[in-house]
Amino acid sequence: MHVEELGPCRIEFIDDELVHTHFRDGRIVKAEEVQEMFDAIEAHTRGRKVFLMVSVGEGTTMSNEARALASSEEASRYIAADAIVVRDFGHQLAANVFVRHHRPSRPIQMFPDKESALKWLEQQRIAIGKNGSSSQ
Repeated sequence: MHVEELGPCRIEFIDDELVHTHFRDGRIVKAEEVQEMFDAIEAHTRGRKVFLMVSVGEGTTMSNEARALASSEEASRYIAADAIVVRDFGHQLAANVFVRHHRPSRPIQMFPDKESALKWLEQQRIAIGKNGSSSQ
């Protein structure tokens, strides 16, 4: 497993297509920081899309601009599917805003723990891999 430590987050490349990004405690994640994450993923995977599990620390949320970027068509250049690990009810509400208001065009789900998130991402990888959509 390869790990990238960026200021706002830690990116774990579990394998060539499966990535876990954890945004550190006490942050309001900015659009530039989301782009920094995308750039690091793209550099490591040489442009291949990934299946992304996202978790955030205590007191961390995303700015509206960061949410808009993370859900954009541009983001779908990097990500085939997202699994969001929600830590509490407040975070679940914020994640619901991301999913329902911004409506990313790729598969996205929320989960109470990493294990169920990874299991779902594996199912997505199999489903998407069958039609070839995960490669560029």
